[in-house]
Amino acid sequence: MENPLQNDGYNFNRSPLDSRKTLRRFFSESLKELYFSENIIFTEFGKISHKIKSEKLKFILKNHLIIHLKHKERLEKIFQMQNESLKSKECAAIIALLNEAKQHFTIFSDDIVNWEIALILTSRKLAHYKIAAYGSAAHLAINLNDHAAATLLAIDVQEEEEFIDKYLNDITYEFLKPYRP
Repeated sequence: MENPLQNDGYNFNRSPLDSRKTLRRFFSESLKELYFSENIIFTEFGKISHKIKSEKLKFILKNHLIIHLKHKERLEKIFQMQNESLKSKECAAIIALLNEAKQHFTIFSDDIVNWEIALILTSRKLAHYKIAAYGSAAHLAINLNDHAAATLLAIDVQEEEEFIDKYLNDITYEFLKPYRP
């Protein structure tokens, strides 16, 4: 039986220069997807924020919006440090999460409590995705010896983790508590 790791389409005999160039392009594309993600999350939140009835949830998600803006500013700084024009690239994962959320919002359109639970759970999914995406981009930056970019990306990871710990865990528990046996 053939070992799938030996023939998976990768050319392991490529020169390190070619590999580094490809890695740099992958890093750039990752940044563009993150920039797209921050912009679309901001836009989509603006479309639904007026529907939130819980003042606590509204406060928490508006605070998260401030975090999104900081992430966007850091990404813009990284683009500038890379001497790259500010561009975004559609991120399939974020689009899938947002489409899933829209389906839930439609199902619960007449049930504000469950609509808000769907919003909280979507916020958790988005935050966890962003932790993974920013963390991955930080690792790419480290491997490219771009420690300034890695630091900025690591700050984004830390902010998302703190947001989950400080706000999302408690409000998730609070909203789901009535459903516990």
